[in-house]
Formats: sequence, C-alpha cells, structure tokens
Amino acid sequence: MTIRVATIATLLLIASAALAAPAEYKGLKYAVAPAATWKVLDYDGAHRKVTPYLSSLGAGEAGTGVIASPPFALSGDKITFTICGHDGQGGGRGKNFIALVDAKTGQVLKQTPAPGADPLQERTWDVAAVTGRNVRVEVHDGLAEGAYAWLGIGRLDAGGAMTVDFRAGIPDGWKFSAPQSESKTELIQAGVPFLRCPAAYTLIPASGSLEIPCGFAAERVFLLGCTVPGGKPAQVYGTVEITYRGGQRQRFPLMRGFTLDDQDKMLSPSNAIYLHASADPFQHYLVLAPKPEVIEKITLAANRQQGPRPRITAITFQTAAAADNLRALPDPGLSPQEQAWIESHAISSTSPNMKEIVAEIRRAHKMEADE
Repeated sequence: MTIRVATIATLLLIASAALAAPAEYKGLKYAVAPAATWKVLDYDGAHRKVTPYLSSLGAGEAGTGVIASPPFALSGDKITFTICGHDGQGGGRGKNFIALVDAKTGQVLKQTPAPGADPLQERTWDVAAVTGRNVRVEVHDGLAEGAYAWLGIGRLDAGGAMTVDFRAGIPDGWKFSAPQSESKTELIQAGVPFLRCPAAYTLIPASGSLEIPCGFAAERVFLLGCTVPGGKPAQVYGTVEITYRGGQRQRFPLMRGFTLDDQDKMLSPSNAIYLHASADPFQHYLVLAPKPEVIEKITLAANRQQGPRPRITAITFQTAAAADNLRALPDPGLSPQEQAWIESHAISSTSPNMKEIVAEIRRAHKMEADE
C-alpha cells in the first residue's frame, strides 16, 4: 500500500512539473509557397487603381525575381518602354531595373533603374550599335524589403520582333526565375523572435484564407507584419480566428488603427494601436492571449470585400508544447519594458473594450463620430 501511494505521489509530482514547464518561444515553420512576384496588376504600390501593367507587386513589395522575354533579333535602332516603381527609398540601390541582355553571352547592353515614381514614365534606349544581335529583355526586382521595393513595365516597343502591351497580359514565352533564397526562412531576433520567409508578402493567400493546424495550447500568440496598404481607420480588413478542441471559436479583428497600421516606417502614435515595433522597421507585432485550452487551428482570413489583404508574415507561439510545424526559437531575454507592454496589450476575449478602441481611433484620426 505504501509503495502504491508513493508511486501515485511520484506520478503527481511528474505531472505537476510538466504542467509547470516554462512556455518557450516556438516559430511556425513556413509552409506556404510564396506568391508569384510578377503579375499583371491594376494597382500601384499605394494600392491606387491604375491601368494594368506588369508589376513585381504580385507577392507584395518583398517579392523578388527576374522575368525575361524570349530571345529576339534586334532590328531597329531604338527601344521605348514605360517603367514605374522604386529602387529602394531614394533610389540608387542597383537592384530594381530593366535591362537589354545579349541572349548568347548574357552581357548587359542597356540598363535603366526604376524611376522612383509610382506613375509610368517613358524611357528610350539607343540600340543602333547593337542592331542585328539576338537579345532578350529582363526585368529585375532584387529588393526583398517592405517599402520602395517594386517596379513595373507598362509597354515595350522594340520594333516588329518584340512589341508588348502588358494590358493584354503576359505574353507566351516570358519566363520567371526566382532567386535561390526565394523560399528560405530567416530569424528575426531582437525582441520577440519570429521565423519568416522574406520572399512572402503575407501568409494570407490570394484565395483569402489560410488554416493553420495546431493541436496544442499556448500562453501567447504573436503575429508579425500587421500592416495594410492604405485603407480607412477603424475598417476591418480581416480576422484571426482561433478554434479550440471543444469547438469554441474566438475571433480577433484585423482593424486599421488597432491591430493593423499603415506601411510607414514609424508606428502610428494613437493609443488605440496595439502593436509593438519589431527588428524589422516596416513590420510590427501584435499579441493574442488565447484561452487555456488546446488550439485546434488558427485561421487567417482577409475581408475580400474591403480591399487589400492584411500583411501577416510570421507567427510565434509561447508554448511548452512540441509540434511538427513548430521550431524552437532562441530565448529573446525581453526587456522589462517590452515584457510589461506584452502583459498590458495582450488581446483576449475580454480586453480591450472595442467601443473604446474605435472611439480612440476616431479621435486620433479626427473622424466624425457618425462616420
């Protein structure tokens, strides 16, 4: 009898120790293929409607890669084209450009950088000295950054052999090549750590919804990115939904001015912003406090009727659990100030009061009360 009591006591101690195990930071392994960088789009970097053009915004500003025309014999003495976009803030990075390349040797014959402007600009190459060569046109986006990191082409006229108006779509024979680092992940370590794929603009796919299987409980859930291109304050552009094993659901709004900011470098000063700066100056994080139950899945969804997809680039769980889709991250050693912010800004089913949040957003943005 004594042995049995001792055995039970030992098991209880083991179980108690397991329950008391400290929650660690675990990053969601990246499992979503990056969107295609090059697409024909009808909006620019500020999400304004424009005439359709070939754009590297297909995967957001962080998308990179090269799209190239098929080889053609250069017969004329000039090539004209329209180009827009940016080569980094202030330009001069040498990463975003259009080039004329010798199809046999790969030699760059002509090159023009993104003009540092959203509207299309016309440019001309004098190619009389290389007439008769077999060439191709390449459009490069080499900046995997969050702002001023895209370019586009509206039309291209190299004579009869190569005349393209991208309003009609991408012609047959144009090929996209992604850099080798396209699907690699990187660790964001200063403050709360995150594991993200720099080539992906957002985890939310073009279809509008992503389900992430979990099967574990978590003390906190941190989401990185938390921006939206443009948009109206207090407008909900998506949701984060937590489904628990018992079937209960908890929804958190992705709202501009609360859990989403615009894409500027600095966070908005409004007291309604529940976002903290991260190691990436263009991405911030929010923190959710789920119920102390097993999370079956987390769903990220865009409100497609409202416009642009919210930017969520990585998810970190504070949990003692192990799972196939989690990777242990280094202990960040958070400062007392950041830890206090997390405690006071963790969003739960009871905090904060949404009426007060919306009222503060309206005050901060000088919106009418009945707007």
